[in-house]
Amino acid sequence: MSLLLVLLLALEPQVVVAAALAYGSPFTNATGISWRPSQAAQRTCGPITFAADPNLDPANWRQCAALYSHWTSENGTFGVANADHGPSYRPIVGQTDCALAVAPLASTTGPYLVGSKDIEAILQRSLRDFSYGSLLAVNGTVDCDVASGGRAPMSWKISKPDGVQ
Repeated sequence: MSLLLVLLLALEPQVVVAAALAYGSPFTNATGISWRPSQAAQRTCGPITFAADPNLDPANWRQCAALYSHWTSENGTFGVANADHGPSYRPIVGQTDCALAVAPLASTTGPYLVGSKDIEAILQRSLRDFSYGSLLAVNGTVDCDVASGGRAPMSWKISKPDGVQ
């Protein structure tokens, strides 16, 4: 079975919009999320906080582990635009029963830049330290680079995709 990958060109020729994918590809189709591939892995965020969150609809640990395994081969940077009406979570990478979603917290700043190594670090530590049997429901915050310079806070969570919104 081959992977189906549809990439739509955005305004800039080298920027692609994260598009809907089938058969286990990690990208999601979320408004306000773009992907810029690169030759090397990117780190654009500072220290990450983590906390178990029993209020989230827990993700399937196995699918999150598969997502992490697939994700380690991706290099680049996500652009995350601010939501029009305050912070709202948008899935950035995911599988059927596991999604990592982000929500910018500074409404006047953006777009946020989230590197592939930052995504990898969030998934790795969450899987290692915050699973409950075969379930995973975790959230946290991180300061990430913004396109205009400096850094700004962003919230993130891992849960089932329906529990992300």
